[in-house]
Parts: sequence; structure tokens; C-alpha cells
Amino acid sequence: MQTFTTEDITNYYDHTEPHYRQFWKMEQSMGLHYGVWDRSTKTLAEAIINTNRQLAKLGQITASDVILDAGCGVGGSSIFLAKNLGCKVTGITLSERQVRTASHFANKNHVGHLANFERMDYTQTSFPDHHFDVVWAVESMQTATDKSLFFREMRRVLKPNGKLLIADVFKEGNWKITETPVMQTMLNGWAMSDILSVSELTHLAKKHNFTAPERIDVTDKVRKSIQKYRWFALAGMVGTKWYNLFHNGTHFGRVHYKTGLAQYRGWKQGLWSYQLMAIQATGL
Repeated sequence: MQTFTTEDITNYYDHTEPHYRQFWKMEQSMGLHYGVWDRSTKTLAEAIINTNRQLAKLGQITASDVILDAGCGVGGSSIFLAKNLGCKVTGITLSERQVRTASHFANKNHVGHLANFERMDYTQTSFPDHHFDVVWAVESMQTATDKSLFFREMRRVLKPNGKLLIADVFKEGNWKITETPVMQTMLNGWAMSDILSVSELTHLAKKHNFTAPERIDVTDKVRKSIQKYRWFALAGMVGTKWYNLFHNGTHFGRVHYKTGLAQYRGWKQGLWSYQLMAIQATGL
């Protein structure tokens, strides 16, 4: 199994941000994640924002909640929570570039007083014990090579009975990453070593003093996002190959289109699902 360092993960996001700006409506949605489509959504940007809305609803977030956005990306979720619910949010990311981008977006949306961003590793933060009411993790938890380090740290910074909210891809079936090339391409192209199944996550959560997750399977509702990602990958494939003929591009820049194709094939084969989860921290 290929493992990725924090530097690798930072490089992935820094070197693929132009792709997200061009293809994933980043300036509008401020999100790098899958969009949940329903009757209220007509565009990809609306669907990406709707993921935030649905997860906040599942977690019953209120204005009084103090939130850690663990793996905040370019800040879209933090800004959504601050702007729409009035929450105070701290977003952390490994990428200094993302800190700058997220801070720019927060000021542009007039919520810089509520949403602030820092460069920090979510497996070893500098926050005091029991500091947050909610930890928010949209497509970030599965990036950790050792998921137990994530759960241990999030349990430390959460208040007793606080909530861990997750939106992410999950393993379906009993496949092994070393024996499943399509999932290797999908996950390794995102600087991810492997992903948990729902049952594996449930076991790990209980081990770290969390309840079993309340969850909603929204795989069918991200179908349009999966298909759009595939089409964007096909469109980017020609440009990427042409660029690489004349330039020494970065690793993640060279393979990013392959990830878009692999995530579609893996979904068609039923190898992964997309889940929204609310997990409560139990008393210590």
C-alpha cells in the first residue's frame, strides 16, 4: 500500500488547485468536494454548497456551536456555516496556499470575523482539550493514512457529547487496495492511501469513545457529480498529455485526470459509496 506524507498531501492540493478553479466551479462554491443533488440544485456549484447544507442539517448545527473544520480546503464549508448559521469556525489545512485562499474568500463574503484559517495537521493540533462543540470533516478524514490518529485527536478537542460530522467516500465490499487497480488509481491520485468501510469506521469510532454513526447514504445523489468529474477528466486528458510533452509537470498534475476516470469506474463497479455521518462523542 502506498503511503503519503503531509508534504505529499499538501503538494496534491497546491498543484491541482488550478484544475478545481477551471473545472469544479471553485470560485462559486468554494468547495473541492462532491456535490449532493436534489430538487433544490440546478448547477454543480449549488450541489457542492448543498453538501454543506445537508451535513449541517444532519448535525443539527446552531449558531452557538464553535466548530473545527478539519481539513478545510479553500474554506467553503467554514464560510457557509458562518454566513448562513452564524457559527464561529476555525478551519485548518496542511496547505499555506489554501489558508490564503480561504481567508480571501471569507473576507470577500464578509465573515472574516467568524471564520479564520490556520495551517495545522489535524492529527496533532495545538487546540486545548474539549474546545469545540463540532468537528466538521468533509472529504478529509479518509485522507489520513492512520485514521486512528484522526479519531484520537478529534476526540481530544471535542467537548463531551460534541459531534463529529463527516462527508466522505467509503469502501463497499471486501476489496483490498493492493489488489484493486481502479481504486489505487482513484485514491492514490488524491494522495489517499486507502479508505475505511462504514463498519470499519464504526469499530474505530467506538474504540475512541464515539457512538455508532447516524448516517445517510447519498451515493445516488452525488451521481451527477461523479459523472461531471468524469467528463471534466476526459476534457482535461488531452490538455494534460499535450502539456506534459513539453513541460516537466508535477506528479499530481500529470495523473489528476486519471483519478477522475477511475472514480467513475469504481462507482460503476459498486466499489465505493458516499456517506453523510453524525457521530457523537461519549462522556470520558
